[in-house]
Amino acid sequence: MSLLPAAGLLTVAGAGIAAVVHHDGAVDTIDAASASTSASSLAPRKDVLAATATDGQAPATVSRSAERPPVTNVTAEEEKIEGLRYAVTPVEIHADAKSASPVLATAASGDEVDITGETNGKWAEIIHKGVPRWVEASSLAEEMPLGTSPCATGSTVEKGLLPDTIKVHRAVCAAFPSVVSYGGIAGRGEHATGHALDIMVRGATGGEIAAFLQENRAELGIEYLIWQQRIWRPATSGSWRGMSDRGGDTANHMDHVHVTTYGSSATE
Repeated sequence: MSLLPAAGLLTVAGAGIAAVVHHDGAVDTIDAASASTSASSLAPRKDVLAATATDGQAPATVSRSAERPPVTNVTAEEEKIEGLRYAVTPVEIHADAKSASPVLATAASGDEVDITGETNGKWAEIIHKGVPRWVEASSLAEEMPLGTSPCATGSTVEKGLLPDTIKVHRAVCAAFPSVVSYGGIAGRGEHATGHALDIMVRGATGGEIAAFLQENRAELGIEYLIWQQRIWRPATSGSWRGMSDRGGDTANHMDHVHVTTYGSSATE
C-alpha cells in the first residue's frame, strides 16, 4: 500500500497538468493554473490574522500591518532635534500627544531627552530612539533642580535622612565629585533624626563647599553650617561666629563640613 499525502493532494509536474489523487484511489486531472489559483486561495495570508468567533458569527480578520508603526526616516527625524532637556521626575513617553495613547517607555529622573520644539497643548515632542514621541512638557527642565540627581557614587548614606538632608547630599555630590565620604545617620543629636549630614573634607575644598551651601541655603532647606570651629546660622546672624575649642580636629569640624537642615522646607 502506498502512502498518500496527509492532505490527499499530489501535484504532478510537467505539461501543465495537475493530478489530484483521492483517498479512494480515483484520479482526477485539472488544469495546473487552476490548481495553483485554488491552492493559493486556500493558503492563509501572512499579513492577516483570523480571529476566533465566540458568538456563532463568522470569524473576523485583523490586519498585521495595522499593528506596525510607519517606517521612519531616522536621519530626518533626528535633524528636527533643537535642544536637550532633563526629566525632573520619571516621565512616561507616549506614542501621541494624548494621555490615553500608549506609554512606550519611561525616562528616569535625570535622564537627558532630545526635544524638537514642537508642542501640542501640555505636550512636548521629543525624539526617542529616532522616532518622534510625546511627553508632558512640565516634566522637563533645562537644568536639573539642585539636589535632585542621585549621587553617582551611591546613595547608601541617604538611608534615614530627611528630604532636605538628601538634597544637600545630592547637591554637594554633583558639584564636588571629588568628595566621596559622608556621614549620615548616627546615634547622637540631629544625626539621629536625619536632619544632619557631615561632608568629610579638609582645606580649601571645604571652604568652597561651605560657600556653595550658603549660596543655596533656601533651595536646600539648610538651617545652619559648622566648619573649622565656626558656625553660620542665618536665622540669628549673617556672619560666621567662632566656637569654643572642643579638643580635636573632628570635634572642631576641621575635617568635615557639618550641615543641619530643617528637614522638609526646601524651596525646590
